[in-house]
Amino acid sequence: MGNVNVLIGTGSIGLAIARRVSAGKHVLLADLWEENAEAAAKTLHDAGFTLSTAKVDK
Repeated sequence: MGNVNVLIGTGSIGLAIARRVSAGKHVLLADLWEENAEAAAKTLHDAGFTLSTAKVDK
């Protein structure tokens, strides 16, 4: 898979940082709520990023 950036918590600040530092890398979006991760994934996918999502626990 190569270089991967992991974002735990998919709020607006995290997404802004992911956009800034994840060009050319796979992004793993992890959140307590799967719906939040999926919404963030759509945003980043529409911007051209390659990514995966995961539901995490506390």
